[in-house]
Amino acid sequence: MALPESTLSSQPVASPFIGGAALPVRAITDYQRGGVAIQDPSRGLNFQTWRARVLEDGKAIVLDAQQVAASTFITGNNITEVSLAFDQNMRPVIAYVEAGTAKLYWYDSSQGAQVTTSWPGMITPRVSLDDKRSTQGGTSDVIFAYLKNGNLYHRQQRDRYGSEYLLASNVNSPGLVKVGMSRNFRFQFLLQNPE
Repeated sequence: MALPESTLSSQPVASPFIGGAALPVRAITDYQRGGVAIQDPSRGLNFQTWRARVLEDGKAIVLDAQQVAASTFITGNNITEVSLAFDQNMRPVIAYVEAGTAKLYWYDSSQGAQVTTSWPGMITPRVSLDDKRSTQGGTSDVIFAYLKNGNLYHRQQRDRYGSEYLLASNVNSPGLVKVGMSRNFRFQFLLQNPE
């Protein structure tokens, strides 16, 4: 389900992350639970753990899973960050930074194709499907979160990422580490500690 009224809880209710978000991440490696294969949600969106990683030369992003061989999804130059999600149809949604610019690789239903959108001014873009449970398929959204000008924002799949929602002002953090579902079934945002 989408974030209620696009707001954070009045009091933080922190809990350990679950799924792929529970695994340690680095700027160049992210994990996400997903289906049996790309564009195949037939066994649910919690079937296996997928990994997105930036190759050492910064020129490609590769996806693989326990039962899926590595495949290149994005090529570029000076790719320094990656974050992985899957939509309800097991199409990849990949937030990444290339040459200092945040980008989002996603399925645009109006074009019927995967597209890449650039977002200058954003830092530490992160993505996650907010609720992978099969009972939530009609209400779940891929959340695209980031910092910009010291504030925490998000965009969501149902808007085709076209609307920006302010979640918190002056967050006093150099960036997001990850976003995702927690053990208490709440969507969380993990921020880096201030330097």
